[in-house]
Amino acid sequence: MLQKARQLYEEHSSFVLFAVLFLAFRVMVLLLYRPGGFFADYSDYNTSYLPFAQWSDKGLYPFVHYWLEWPPLFSWWVVGVYRLSLLVPSWTDPRLWYNTLLGLSLLPFEVGNFVLVYLTALELYDRAKGLKCALIYACLFSPLYIWSGWNDCMSLFFLLLGLYLCLSGRAVFAGIMAGVGFWVKVIPILVAPVALRVLEGLRRKASFVTATCVTLVAIALPFLLLNPGFLWAFFANLLGRSSWETVWALLDGYYSYGVVTADRLSIPTDHTAHASSLPWPVITAAFGLLLIWLYSRRLDYRSKLNVVALTALTVNIFTFYSKGYSPQFIMQLIPFVVLLLPNLRGVFYIILLEWINFLEATIYFIVLPDQHWLLVTTILFRTLLLVALSVEYGFVLFDAISPRLRVFQRRGSVALLACVAVALCAMLYPLGQAYAAARYEAEEYRPVIEVIEARSASALGGLIVDDQQVYQRLYPFLRGSVSLYLSPDERRMSAIGSIHDELWLLTTQPGSSDAWNWLAQNAEQTETYEFAGGKLLRYDLP
Repeated sequence: MLQKARQLYEEHSSFVLFAVLFLAFRVMVLLLYRPGGFFADYSDYNTSYLPFAQWSDKGLYPFVHYWLEWPPLFSWWVVGVYRLSLLVPSWTDPRLWYNTLLGLSLLPFEVGNFVLVYLTALELYDRAKGLKCALIYACLFSPLYIWSGWNDCMSLFFLLLGLYLCLSGRAVFAGIMAGVGFWVKVIPILVAPVALRVLEGLRRKASFVTATCVTLVAIALPFLLLNPGFLWAFFANLLGRSSWETVWALLDGYYSYGVVTADRLSIPTDHTAHASSLPWPVITAAFGLLLIWLYSRRLDYRSKLNVVALTALTVNIFTFYSKGYSPQFIMQLIPFVVLLLPNLRGVFYIILLEWINFLEATIYFIVLPDQHWLLVTTILFRTLLLVALSVEYGFVLFDAISPRLRVFQRRGSVALLACVAVALCAMLYPLGQAYAAARYEAEEYRPVIEVIEARSASALGGLIVDDQQVYQRLYPFLRGSVSLYLSPDERRMSAIGSIHDELWLLTTQPGSSDAWNWLAQNAEQTETYEFAGGKLLRYDLP
């Protein structure tokens, strides 16, 4: 066994090196990095999972005493991690050990995704190109960021593992992974139609179905025995939940994120957060017909590249059909771009999707929640890129070999990527204007700004501020109206007085600064304004 391990290491030594770096990098990120940056301190670890895990302090447990929008397996996973974190004495921020342990518990799945991208790529290409796919995935920002605050790396692991097992012809294990993955976060069950289409022989197909069904029932059985109503509430929410962050949500006139409004301690009958007039039976039938058409094509699924392309198209079609989309769902899209487009074009697809995610999740929902046009734009751009990716996958699956058609397709995709990139850059100016207006409306010292702009009688005016943070907050709004100075001493005040005929003083501690004393001796005070944050005085100089 040791000899076999040594041989495997020698064959994949470059990948092992990068895998070690991949793992070490993420461990340090878990300990020293905060999701949300300086925009906000947020992640599902704390805002979504933790509050329900803390119900266990009162003896309440998921799908026994209440239901959740996440499947039971992951819900209990979080509770187990939280109970384990309570064994460690609390830090000044009580989230430390819970966050660390939850991140560590998800780290094997994050590393597993990296390994599965490599192993799947080896099924499709030679070793050099397989390593290239793994390195592209390792260098992407979104997998790291989403692992640090959300659980989507876990569901992606079961999806990729189920796909890899299908490529290897191991139907039973693929079925088990599909069943387990469903109870983690539903998405991994998408490997089921792929398996039924591509596995060779009726026996393998039957083995896959049997393994999937047995796994699904075995995991569900304890919850069905304890409280079947709560398990049904999970399915009812899954099917009846309102739309969010999709084209469907825009058609419904909804411009916010996904919320669950139903009471989790009871068995609700209504799971909608907003009204919808969309004909969902018709929409479902249309997407069903599209899948039937796709799966009924006579294609060569002995080609493993075709199997991956079919899976990618299935995931994309599900994403189009789904009522809701959250930015962390990019995790289920990225690996297929890496595997099927391991080139500069594929990287640009991912980078643009990441930037759209940033504009949607951070700029819109946190910084500019009133700018509905921004959400509309990001949703439409994301949908457009997914359509383009679906076309790319279609060219792989249907093997369009016409050189002229290939050239047209590549040039068209490059043109699309360039147009989306230019459009995103063009959005910077209106976003900057909207941000400045929003910050001005929220600015505590806005009355000070308005007084100075309205009462300043000279083009040679100046404003003296004795607080660093106040100076930084006023500078963007007043730099074009007056010259700003921070806590000048008496010597500098003389120089300032020689170039201005009007000075304003904004002070939080009247009478205690060099500027106050100098102005009292050398200028005439003409106006005084009291504010909650201090006092504003106007002086005329000779």
